[in-house]
Amino acid sequence: MRRARRVLLGILVAGMVAAGAVWFTARPRLEHWLRTTVIAALERELDSDVELHALQITLGPVTRISGGPLTIRHRRRLDVAPLVHLERFETTMTWREMLRKPRRVDTVTLTGLAIAIPPSPGDGQPRFPELGAEPAAAAAPAPAPAAVPAEQARPPRPRATPAVIVGQVVADAATLTILPRDIRKLPRRFVLHRLTVRDITTDRPMRFDSVIENPQPRGRITTSGQFGPWQVDAPARTPIEASYRFVDADLSTIRGLAGVLQSAGRYSGVLERIEAHGTATTPGFDLRVGGRPLPLETRFTVVVDGTNGNTYIQPAEARLGAATPIRVTGGVVKAEDRRGRTVDLATRIRDGRLEDVLALVVDGPPAMRGRLGVDAALLIPPGPEPVARRLQLDGRFTLTQATFRSAVVQARLDELSRRAQGKPGATDVTRVVSSFAGRFYMSEGVIRFPRLQFEIDGARVDLAGRYVLDGQRLDFDGRVRLQAGVSQMVRGRKGWLLRPFDGLFRRDGATEFPIHIRGSVKQPEFGVDVKETLKRALLPGR
Repeated sequence: MRRARRVLLGILVAGMVAAGAVWFTARPRLEHWLRTTVIAALERELDSDVELHALQITLGPVTRISGGPLTIRHRRRLDVAPLVHLERFETTMTWREMLRKPRRVDTVTLTGLAIAIPPSPGDGQPRFPELGAEPAAAAAPAPAPAAVPAEQARPPRPRATPAVIVGQVVADAATLTILPRDIRKLPRRFVLHRLTVRDITTDRPMRFDSVIENPQPRGRITTSGQFGPWQVDAPARTPIEASYRFVDADLSTIRGLAGVLQSAGRYSGVLERIEAHGTATTPGFDLRVGGRPLPLETRFTVVVDGTNGNTYIQPAEARLGAATPIRVTGGVVKAEDRRGRTVDLATRIRDGRLEDVLALVVDGPPAMRGRLGVDAALLIPPGPEPVARRLQLDGRFTLTQATFRSAVVQARLDELSRRAQGKPGATDVTRVVSSFAGRFYMSEGVIRFPRLQFEIDGARVDLAGRYVLDGQRLDFDGRVRLQAGVSQMVRGRKGWLLRPFDGLFRRDGATEFPIHIRGSVKQPEFGVDVKETLKRALLPGR
């Protein structure tokens, strides 16, 4: 009995030694076979060149397969970064999973994943540069292809049943780079945290979720959706559709802004051109030019060109403060002559509140209130200066139902209205409202008004001049036209004495004086240019 046990034990040991020897000699062949199989499958599915440095197999109740580095180059392209590069991959399979047809891998974990999406070729261009090809200028231009539905663009390739089905791929701290068409431009680079892609295939959409590190404004975007089928000929045209949440975005990472933004919405399109629809709220939006933060709510549609990072607003509807609606169209595009982006927008305000707009740019309580209308082109070129210095505006505005916060200024306007109507002693003419209209240009912190019209009951003022944001300084010259004659503007004996002079100051049915406005918004200095007034009175036609 004991001898039989020894024989059995010897057989087992010999079997194990033989199996180990077989595995030791067969393992390199198996790893080589699996490595070449993986390379062939990836090259076939992605129409790319694949390099896999090493692959290891560790047998056990659960077989472990790992390898790397792995590099995938789209169609032998050496002029751009690899389509996919990863330092290491790892997965496990049970014997049951290995014996299935097709084999199924539950999870593949990737380390050091970097994806670089090359731009799709333009119409009539080759899909990628050919080695030894003629320069583009020497080649005859190719005719633009006829428009056909995407699903009919090329016949579907016959597909064999895959040898291996992958349930999901997971990666942390992966990078996604969208390469620009213009090699002089910087690529768009995103860091993907906790990336998970499910239902791995190239002929159907794949589900994904990730957390994206957004560089500007700095914050993290949580997103989930689907992308695919993978476009082998032009990876940048691979479809994508997903939802997103952008939480606690720090606007101070954009020069000249401050506040914390929250946004949510959906986006769709292809990798190189995405259209997004969403909403955004910033409880304390601040231009950092001396004003105070105000709430800003926005509903928007934007198109993002991934090949150059340009963003086109189509449009954005915003509400600033309590009740100032703002409509914006335009774009945020890369500057041609310097580093950075240019904000180029068309803005429109209808029935807004002047005090909301002034609160953003003026320290302290707004000097005026009123209903505001604006149509303006807004341009902010890149640069190190504060936004207020770089901001350029060109537009028209109207301001109705305007009143001044300063009791002194309002009292002067009330007095001007009484005298202009020929009622210098009318105590019921108080808190008169004003209306403004004009054209303006703004650059380097100065607003210039080539034409500014200001009206109150009984008077109209035509001005030209400028307003300096720093210090709220005024510098205007113009004329005032009054309904009443000079004799009607004063009471008692003075009126009788001035009556012979009414005609000297009447022009086109109104009394007219040249005036100027100096000082600040809080303490303006109004004056009549006496010398010019006398010249006009004594020299008819001047």
